[in-house]
Amino acid sequence: MEKQIHAMQAQLEAMKQKQAAENRRVRAELARQRELIEADPYAPRERLLGPAAFPGGHLASSRTRHDDVFGLGDNAILTPSRTASTPYGELTAIPPAHPDLYSPLRRGQLQIGGIRLTLGGYLEAAGVWRSRNSAADIASAYNGIPWHNQPASHMSEFHQTERQSRLALLAEGMLTRKLVADAYVETDFQGSGSSSNSRQSNSYVLRARVVYGELKNHEDGWYLLGGQSWSLITLYNKGLLARDEQTPMVIEAQYVPGFNWTRNAQFRAVKTFGKEERYAAGLSIENPSAVPAGVSPCSNAARHCTTTDRLTGTNVNNPSTYYTTDPAPDLIAKIAADPGWGHYELTGVMRFFRDRTSTLGGGSNHTRIAGGGGGGMVLPLINRKLYFQASGLVGTGLGRYGTSNMPDYTYGRNGAVTPLPEANLLLGLYGNPLKTLKLYSYAGAETVLSRRSFDEDGSHYGYGNRGFDMRGCFTELATNCAASGNIRTVAQATGGFWYTAAKGDYGTLLVGGQYSHTHVQAFSGVGGKPKSDADMVLMSLRYQPFN
Repeated sequence: MEKQIHAMQAQLEAMKQKQAAENRRVRAELARQRELIEADPYAPRERLLGPAAFPGGHLASSRTRHDDVFGLGDNAILTPSRTASTPYGELTAIPPAHPDLYSPLRRGQLQIGGIRLTLGGYLEAAGVWRSRNSAADIASAYNGIPWHNQPASHMSEFHQTERQSRLALLAEGMLTRKLVADAYVETDFQGSGSSSNSRQSNSYVLRARVVYGELKNHEDGWYLLGGQSWSLITLYNKGLLARDEQTPMVIEAQYVPGFNWTRNAQFRAVKTFGKEERYAAGLSIENPSAVPAGVSPCSNAARHCTTTDRLTGTNVNNPSTYYTTDPAPDLIAKIAADPGWGHYELTGVMRFFRDRTSTLGGGSNHTRIAGGGGGGMVLPLINRKLYFQASGLVGTGLGRYGTSNMPDYTYGRNGAVTPLPEANLLLGLYGNPLKTLKLYSYAGAETVLSRRSFDEDGSHYGYGNRGFDMRGCFTELATNCAASGNIRTVAQATGGFWYTAAKGDYGTLLVGGQYSHTHVQAFSGVGGKPKSDADMVLMSLRYQPFN
């Protein structure tokens, strides 16, 4: 009996040792599998772990039940990420404008109940060199390029910056069988607080770029948007849906002269037509903000009057800038067509300006209507290899919508608003000669087509007056130079590249470079026709963690 007991004990000890060895082997295998999965989390598990991990070609039923929380199947993986189907969307990791809420989860997506979250944006380290010092960050002040009477005109500048780094989040879900709701937030760090500086803390602040909500009925072709987004006046790559804007591919955060855009509060309705939504019409009611310029006759103290067309910000508005006294929103209408080759648009805009001239004991309001129209196109010259785009706008009071922020209006003889005639034009050529290389070039201009000015009692008023003194614009430290308040044209030619240096399961690394030459011309006055220019070189290193 004792021998049998000892034999059983020995057998039990051997079984324990065998089990311990098996446990060590299983733990080692699990550690190996975990390392493989962490190294390539999106690859098919069967390829990574081998057939032995999937008896019969499938996961064990218990793991299928408990681990497949999104219903992606036995061999569950995350599909590749998607961005908005525009060149700019690919470079900035903007979530797509045409999502599929019933598709498997993609990289950069989360599912919380019935809400799908898509992460976007990028981190950027950029540098900019300018031949003339305008004390700007990554966004150039085109109409602030110094004239030759300013010492800054004879000095270059260099800055390094991360402030264009962008964070984006899209939340979307089904309200009913036909109705999709989404909310989109996009922010960067190009805001400035009262303590912001580049000396030590570099404490620049987060700002709202795009913040809106949207209701989408794909079946009936209706799209309603409310909040801050790109203006409907912006050229689109296709259709008229948010996040499909054809923004220039440049590093420069102020884009290119001739590019028409704003990002502002609006309420927009878009209707698409046809099963493939190849045609669309939209109307947008957008927050107004005019850009006045020139000399009012009420600036002459002898006239004993004042002109009121702007007020300093109060409460939560910025107290360091002005807010014009516009009486109504800007109205923008657009139709778009994607017939099968190219994208085409026609645009119309209507604006409302108002000021008040006052004397002691009374005054009068002056309201003027301005606006114009234009169009644009995007043409695939060589499909997926070479594209051409063109857009333009012409009318009165349209300066706000050009990227250079040219003036919208000046003043007439009684101090009333006088809209300025203006035109903007942008041409672009871009393409992908290699899978990892994007090249682009743009040429654009914004111009005030003619003067709006008059003389009275030996004084000069309005915008572009021939009597304005320009004699000091060519002499350093001279003070008699009225050029900055009477700019006629801002034009630029630019080109650059984006190279995909690395792309994998943990994001995309882009390297970009850009050169531009900008020309600024003022109206002629006494002493000649002042002009200035600037050369700019920009470099960018962007990491897109979710693309």
